[in-house]
Amino acid sequence: MIDRSTLTTAPLARWSFRIAVFMAAVAAVGVVLHRLASFPTPVVINLLLVVIGGSILAVLAGLIAMAQIWRRGLAGAGAAAVGILLPLAMLAWPMTYLPAYFSLPKINDITTDPQSPPAFVALAAQRGGAANAAAYTARFAPLQQAAYPDLHPIVIDRSPEEAFELVVEAVYRLRWRVVAATPPSARPARPGTLEAVDQTLIIGFPDDISIRIDGSAGRARIDIRSASRYGRADFGQNAMRVRQFFAELRARLDTTAPDAIVGRRSRRTRAGALLKRLKARGLQKEEPRSAPDRAQPSAPRGRAPRETQR
Repeated sequence: MIDRSTLTTAPLARWSFRIAVFMAAVAAVGVVLHRLASFPTPVVINLLLVVIGGSILAVLAGLIAMAQIWRRGLAGAGAAAVGILLPLAMLAWPMTYLPAYFSLPKINDITTDPQSPPAFVALAAQRGGAANAAAYTARFAPLQQAAYPDLHPIVIDRSPEEAFELVVEAVYRLRWRVVAATPPSARPARPGTLEAVDQTLIIGFPDDISIRIDGSAGRARIDIRSASRYGRADFGQNAMRVRQFFAELRARLDTTAPDAIVGRRSRRTRAGALLKRLKARGLQKEEPRSAPDRAQPSAPRGRAPRETQR
């Protein structure tokens, strides 16, 4: 019978355990600070890259320690097992995005109107520094058409004013944080616009959304643009968000009647109330701004959405 109290513990088993636990703590602290304390997104991205590298190192150290334990009869199998399994558990979620990374185009900006995409105006101030530019990248258009040929603007038999109200209701139900909203106007002729921010479910990466409502008295065209504020590839999340919005908008169309049946004033009152509720929630903090931007008025705040993980 072997007295394991006299066995020497494999040094790499200890280091594998320590590195794995430390990387898990760094990942947890970074995500919590980013979601609750407006920790800068670029810093969190760098932290997560360090976590991935450290996790791979912990797994390698644990495997070497297991080989030493097997061949030389050293102690430390439990520590080595934790050093292997804990990083693998953390890496399992990012690994699920590898198929999308290799099969989808490396784009981060999706729009239903590549020729004249809805612009980021109020959100442009939040896309400085390390963030992606607010202007649309024209080379994304053919890549988007090849990967997402189903994304087109929606044309509905409603007035632009009523379409704007339906858009507000859809955004409210999707729990996006509205930053700016301007109803359409006939005199002077001006399309309606709405800018909002959505966040990914776990880490809380911000994605910016701009919606444009234009048209004539009896027909409205609705275009949407969804763009990742950070990162070169979106793993298909922006296209999924556009489909999500249009599905919610169609649901609003199916459950509402035109102005001829439902009073326009009551619908406008409801849309205005929804906008106020969206802007007054204040449950989500803003991204840190650069020094020149801090002098500008802060945008309205809203609740962090529940969205597909990224």
